[in-house]
Amino acid sequence: MIVGFFAAASIATAAGAADRRQPLEPSTYADWRAAGMDGTGCYWSRRKDGPVLVAASGRTAVARMAGHVVVMRPDAEADELFPFTYDAWTGPGLRIRIEDSGVVRAMGDETVTTDATITIESHGITTRLRGSMICGS
Repeated sequence: MIVGFFAAASIATAAGAADRRQPLEPSTYADWRAAGMDGTGCYWSRRKDGPVLVAASGRTAVARMAGHVVVMRPDAEADELFPFTYDAWTGPGLRIRIEDSGVVRAMGDETVTTDATITIESHGITTRLRGSMICGS
C-alpha cells in the first residue's frame, strides 16, 4: 500500500531543502494524501534518501513549486512507466517527463530503485536532472 511506502519517503523529504538549481521543492506525505494518492506508485529524488521532488500514483502526480502543490495528470503523450503510473505528467505551469534507465540500483521486498532523469518544463524554462526513481507498493 502506497500510504506506508510514501510515509517512509516523507521522512527523507522533511529533512531536505529545495535545491536552488532546479524549480522543484520537496513535497510531503500530506501533499500526496491531499491529492488523493493511494496504492502502488513511484517517487523521484536527486539522491539516496533525499527529498521527494515528484511523487506519482495511478493517474495522479504531485510536485511542489514556489510553495504551491501542483497536481498533475498523465500527459497526452505519456506511456506506462511502472504498473499504475506514467512517464510524463502535466499540470498548471508544469510538465515533467521521467526517463527511467532501467538500471536497478537497489531492490527491497516491495520496492525497486533505478537511475532516472527528469525533464522539467515550467514557464519556458527546461531543466534536466539526474537522480533515482523509487517504485513500490
